[in-house]
Amino acid sequence: MMALSGCSGLPKIAKLNISIEPNPLPYSNEGGRWYYAMSISESNGVGVSITSLIFSYYDQEDQFMGAQIFGVSEFLEWFKANYISAFSMVQSGIVSLSSRRYAIVTAEGIDDNNNPIEATGRLDFLSQ
Repeated sequence: MMALSGCSGLPKIAKLNISIEPNPLPYSNEGGRWYYAMSISESNGVGVSITSLIFSYYDQEDQFMGAQIFGVSEFLEWFKANYISAFSMVQSGIVSLSSRRYAIVTAEGIDDNNNPIEATGRLDFLSQ
């Protein structure tokens, strides 16, 4: 019997990466907000349709404070597209009014091979 390494016959699964700049976020005295850029990229050669973007907020004691769930329509407002082609990315400037310590950002979607995809990133807020 002969085994071929790396030849499983299974379709590839997309891999998303979330990048936030700057991070941690400095507080802006102009309007009391935090300004940042978020990029979501695909790095495994399979396109993804984003279905939701979730911000889960935590306080100074790491206690969960609540979540904001943004669907496709809100994602389109921010990023202008909810489909990320293989080896490409979407990017948007975002303004936050949060005064929490940090947020876990989760992007969810379905890749071109119908696999559910999820990626997370952490967004830290510097104190006011």
